[in-house]
Parts: sequence; structure tokens; C-alpha cells
Amino acid sequence: MNQFNPVEPLNLGYMNILLDAIPLGGLMTGISRYLRSLYLQLERLPGVSVYYFNGRSLTKQMPDQTRPDFWIKTTSFVDKFPDPLIFGFRAAAWLSYEYKIRRRIWNGSFSVYHETAFTPSAIKNVPQVFTIYDLSLTKFRELHPKERVWFSDIFLKNRLGYAKHIITISDFVRSEICDELHLPPEKVTAIPLAPDPFFFPRKRGKAEVVVKALGLPRDYILFVGTLEPRKNLPILIKAAAVCESDIPIVLVGWEGWGSEEWLEKVKDQGLQNRIFTTGYVDEESLACLYSNALALVFPSLYEGFGLPVLEAMSCGCPVICSDAASLPEVAGNAALLIDPAEFEDLAVGIDKILSDSALRTDLIQKGFERAAQFSWERIARQTLEVFRSVVDQG
Repeated sequence: MNQFNPVEPLNLGYMNILLDAIPLGGLMTGISRYLRSLYLQLERLPGVSVYYFNGRSLTKQMPDQTRPDFWIKTTSFVDKFPDPLIFGFRAAAWLSYEYKIRRRIWNGSFSVYHETAFTPSAIKNVPQVFTIYDLSLTKFRELHPKERVWFSDIFLKNRLGYAKHIITISDFVRSEICDELHLPPEKVTAIPLAPDPFFFPRKRGKAEVVVKALGLPRDYILFVGTLEPRKNLPILIKAAAVCESDIPIVLVGWEGWGSEEWLEKVKDQGLQNRIFTTGYVDEESLACLYSNALALVFPSLYEGFGLPVLEAMSCGCPVICSDAASLPEVAGNAALLIDPAEFEDLAVGIDKILSDSALRTDLIQKGFERAAQFSWERIARQTLEVFRSVVDQG
């Protein structure tokens, strides 16, 4: 990575965007995927210059992703410590980051600062735009590690006033933010996500090679996401147990927290031979798994957006997802919606999509059309409009 020389003059007359680049180093999921896709497009827009700060150095080159195996090993190691200790480490690291970012922006050389972590930064010299992905740490506190909830309670409450504008990723979350955080609607803008163009149907033979290499059955229902409580995996396990079909279920994603409940359900239902886990997989493998799956099942209790829904649709995979939170807004009429509180409803949906070829064909076609309505280029332009409006406000 080429480090940016801080004495080099910035691009006067440009929109000089400073980004907290630390989330770019995580797994290619969630925040990291959002930032990488967004800023690859922002860098291409005229009159824009982007600067990345990773907590140590300032650069004009987007940071590389951390090696997945190293990230998962480190995260799993840290998660074994008691919550108070993790909270103390997280709080100290954040305060240190704020000190360093304030030193970087003291002379006001940047047009706007974009914060995308769990809280705005305590800075004043540069107008700050803060992206909030969802309010799960507020509304579903019991589904998160305690240290994350404590961090959000303390820092978000005390830092929210530093943000001049809030970007969020769905109209659903925008409404929640205005209600829960008591913000005026004009201060919050909803800009949806989009599937990466990398996600498109892979040929059957290529997909089958990946499926075989991962030790998976040829036919399966797919779930994609961090294996954590709000993804509602116990409902999926219970639904699999009562389905007419004995179709295998493949769970793709790194094991987050709270795995005891759904693992216990697998044992209770005697489904050890039908539930397969892959852990985190690279993007090519993920696209192949989407392309080969009979359906994506996404029964999440709460999502700020639900990007796997559009990724699956882009790969020609029919989707069953819950009718909760933002998911109906994202899926439109291109998915089979189910009640995430009723495992029987999900079981019926799985059997229906497996037995009704006309329904599968219809959902695949509607899925292609729905996914095509979302574009990262458009998202980048809308985000830039927000940045410019904040700068114009002074």
C-alpha cells in the first residue's frame, strides 16, 4: 500500500472525502462489502478525491482486505474474553482512533468525513456523515454480545450530535432512526444497497466443482450470513425437520456468537446428516453456491437491508425470506415471503418452492428483474449528493 504523504497538498476544488477505512479490513460481508462497492464507484466520479485512514496511516489507495483466516482466528480469540474486558479494549481503541483522526483533520483540508463504524467520531473541524445500517443493538439487545450493546449505549448516545447527516440503507431503518433516535426526517437519507456485478449465474459444471470441493451434496437449500441469533437459524432447523422433503441445508458464513441454540436444535431434531456448514467462503465460491442452490432461505428476524437476497437473485437463485423489517422492501414481489416466527410457514414455503417448477421459474425471472433495479453507480451518486449538501450547509 502506498502511504499518502500528509504534507502533499490536497485537491483544492475537489470533494475531498476522508473515510474511516478500518471496516474495509474485515471479512467481505456487511460493512466491508458496502464500503468497497461504494468507494470503488465514488473514486470514478469527476471532482472526487478519496482519502483512507486506517487508524495509523493516510492513503489514497483503498486498503486491501485482511486475510479471512487471520481475521476469523483473531476475532474468535478475542471473543473468548469476558465482556467487560472486551468492552474496555474496544472503548480504549475507539478513543485512541478519535485522537488520531482529530490530529489528521485539524487544518480543515478535507471536505467531509464519512464514519461507518458503530458510532460517529467526536470531531468538529470537518462536517461528518455517519452511516447507520440498522438499530439491532437498540431493538434486539438480547441478540448481541453484551460488550457491543454497552459500547453502542455509551458512544452512540454521546457522539450522535457530531454527525451533521445520517445515511441509512433502507426506508424501514430510516423510519426507525427518526423515531428511536428522535432525529428530524430531513437529517436522515435512505440510500439502498445493490448486488455486486460479480454475482451472476455460474455455469452448472463450474458450480458443481465448487460444491464437490466443499464436500456438499449436489442439491441443497442455501442460507448465507453470519451465524448469529437474529438470523433465526433455530426456525430454519425446525422447519427442515417437518418438511416433506429431506433436502439438505447448507449454511454459509462465519460462526458469530450464540451458536449454542441452533446447534442444539440440530441435535434435538436428529438433523446432523442434513445440515452442512462451510464457514466463510470466497466470493467466487459464494456465487457458485448461489447458482447451484435450489433456493436461498433467509428467515432473519431483523435486517437493515438483506443483501444476500439480491445476490441470490442476481445468480438465478429463487428466494424465500421473512416478511419482517426491511426484507419486503428489498425483495419486492420477487421472493416467497414467510412469517419468521412460524416454522410451519417456512416449511410450507420450502416444500412449495421445491415441488412447483412454475413457481421457481417465475421467481427466478422476477429475481433477475428486481436485482437489476439496484445499482452501485447510482448509490455512489446519491451518496455524493448527500456529501455535497452537507458541505454546502457549512
